[in-house]
Amino acid sequence: MKGDVMRTRTHWMLRVLAFAALSALITAAGCGRGGEDEAEVEETFPVETVEVVYSAVSPVLTYTGTVLPVRKALLGAQIQGPIEKLHVDAGDEVREGDLLVELASEQLTTAEAQYVVAEKDWSRMKSLLEKGAVTEQTFDRTEAAYRAALATYEMVLESARIRAPFDGLITDRYLDEGEVFLLMPVATPSPAILELSNIDEIKVLVEVAAKERPLARVGLPAEVTVDAYPRRVFRGTLTRIDPGLDRMSRTSTADIIIANPAGDLMPGMFADVELTLSEKEGLLVTRDAMIRQEGTGSFYAYVVENGTVHRRSLVLGEGFGEHVEVLEGLAAGDIVVTAGRYKLHNGAGVYGVGIPTSRPASGETAEPAPSETARGEAN
Repeated sequence: MKGDVMRTRTHWMLRVLAFAALSALITAAGCGRGGEDEAEVEETFPVETVEVVYSAVSPVLTYTGTVLPVRKALLGAQIQGPIEKLHVDAGDEVREGDLLVELASEQLTTAEAQYVVAEKDWSRMKSLLEKGAVTEQTFDRTEAAYRAALATYEMVLESARIRAPFDGLITDRYLDEGEVFLLMPVATPSPAILELSNIDEIKVLVEVAAKERPLARVGLPAEVTVDAYPRRVFRGTLTRIDPGLDRMSRTSTADIIIANPAGDLMPGMFADVELTLSEKEGLLVTRDAMIRQEGTGSFYAYVVENGTVHRRSLVLGEGFGEHVEVLEGLAAGDIVVTAGRYKLHNGAGVYGVGIPTSRPASGETAEPAPSETARGEAN
């Protein structure tokens, strides 16, 4: 009996050990398969993609410029002397021919005195001629002297009077009544008493960089805004651009002409300008596809080929809103990763709409990659 019990216990223990060993094998096999599945999922990532396109774009460049009148004149007299009368001040509107300034001058005083004497001589000689007391020849000499004195006086008088050469606005006054106007001033670059501007049209001067110069053409449209009217857009046209570059700034000065019938734009205002340049062809990629290399200003993108991604270094050109021109690194038709790109590495497997690659096993459905923040992207 005792021997039977021992044999029963031994048989039971062998069965338990065999069951434990079989369970361990089954568990190990299951864990092995699970590891393989997890490795497969880790190597294949859900992404969103976009195609690189080649299209025509019109670059829009921004500048800061200064509002200036199209027509401006610094007004001074042809003779020097103290200012006797100022008929206008800065801000006054004038018409062509209006008298603006009167000067007093020794030259004018002398010319006037000579004219008065000559006029009296002529009047006296005319009376004597009518009485037959002088000859025609004597009267002719007196009359010639009178006419010469009159012409000299009128010329000097006109030289001492400043009139408006065109319709416009007095935009500055440099001297006051009683101050002496000099033909060769010491403090100012040119002799002037008043500044007259016509602002029916104004121009905005901007500096176009050398790299943008080949695209700038006369006739291109421009949009101008100023701080005084932040919600208004003034539309103008590029009418002139310097043929050469400034040696210091390496820029060309361009004139943008804007109609200003109401006089809203005033000389001296600062203006923000958007200039639409000539259309050109460019290879464009969305900014969401670009990744900045840490610690550098270089960018790269992941291109999808046969279900895997390949890193491409990029040489970038100009920006156009949400897109950037690619000079090197991509070709038209390339499929680049936009969402999910920060989880990738060169050669990683990816899946998503339009990508010919296998999905994760076990019948799982790929979730769309979450949108990413703009960290590391181009500005």
